[in-house]
Amino acid sequence: MSKYLKIVLFSLLAVSIASSCSKRKTYADYLKEERKTISSYIEANNIQIQHAKPESDSTWVTDDGKDIYWKTTSGLYYHQIELGDGPISPVTGWRVYIHYIGTTLSGTVVYNHTNNEPDPAWFDVSPNPNKQPFGSGFHEAVKNMRTGGHCKIIVPFNLGNGYNQTLGGKSSSDSDNHTPMVYEIWLLRVE
Repeated sequence: MSKYLKIVLFSLLAVSIASSCSKRKTYADYLKEERKTISSYIEANNIQIQHAKPESDSTWVTDDGKDIYWKTTSGLYYHQIELGDGPISPVTGWRVYIHYIGTTLSGTVVYNHTNNEPDPAWFDVSPNPNKQPFGSGFHEAVKNMRTGGHCKIIVPFNLGNGYNQTLGGKSSSDSDNHTPMVYEIWLLRVE
């Protein structure tokens, strides 16, 4: 093979590799895309965001009917639908029993473990929820609930369930798939 042909082939290979690498998304690209997607979801669903937890334990709706979501310091969006009647919130080491529905921001149901299931889902509230099923956003939400409570959360992908975790019989990863999720959670009991 001539030297000229080798140079042309090598150049074409280098250009091909460079163009395929430039098409890959970076973590910053995923974060930027997620911010836009969450902002669109918030606007489309008439949601008001607050950076401090609402003082009222019962009403998380504005006078003009917008749902109030508390954006926590971790980036979780938390909306209390029902306070519940339990006197305290779960803490690390306690076992919680829940029903939940998990959807993408476009409304596609990914997980459904609700009242039609014979047994509630359960997990132990962990000091290191990033390595646990459900992820740190889910754990944070449950820690803000009382028994009998009901909430809805928007979970950015970095707070979602981790790699190859099984939820509702499905093996998935919100964080590795860069998928922000919406969960509706009912806290049934705590032990």
